[in-house]
Amino acid sequence: MLEETLPSLPPLFGNPLLRGELHEIISPEPIDWLPQTLGWQILGLVLAIALLRRSWRLFRFWLRNRYRREAQQRLRDLGPSASAVAVNEVLKLTAMTATSRREVAALTGAPWCHWLQTRTNATIFSRDSLQILGAALYDPQSDVSSARRDALVREAHLWIDQHEDDHEFG
Repeated sequence: MLEETLPSLPPLFGNPLLRGELHEIISPEPIDWLPQTLGWQILGLVLAIALLRRSWRLFRFWLRNRYRREAQQRLRDLGPSASAVAVNEVLKLTAMTATSRREVAALTGAPWCHWLQTRTNATIFSRDSLQILGAALYDPQSDVSSARRDALVREAHLWIDQHEDDHEFG
């Protein structure tokens, strides 16, 4: 009954899409971001291989220098009251890892100090530090001032960072 009393709707009433007067817009295909030519694909492959090779070399270098990080940690663990014998032990272990046990294990005193000096491009150890290192095995109870001991530990840290390693990283 209610339908009989309602007026008729105007011709422009409601959603024009439902009337069929508008047509849907067709969008173009999306642009492909991958290279379409063979040259770009070859260049991308070469760059990916170079990146993988560089990453592998850096990873091997990081693994190879693990002994340096461990030696630095051992020196830090010794603390401020590190004895010359303990510093000498860390240096000896580091040296045996960097070269060969046969070359380093038997060195003591002046030959050991000379060997330490020849393994870096710059002179790292002072005369006092070399004297302490050379005499540490023979007189482990020698009284060394804290300033000389601190200098020895600093120089040992520097030597561990800068010494030459005989192993190839290729």
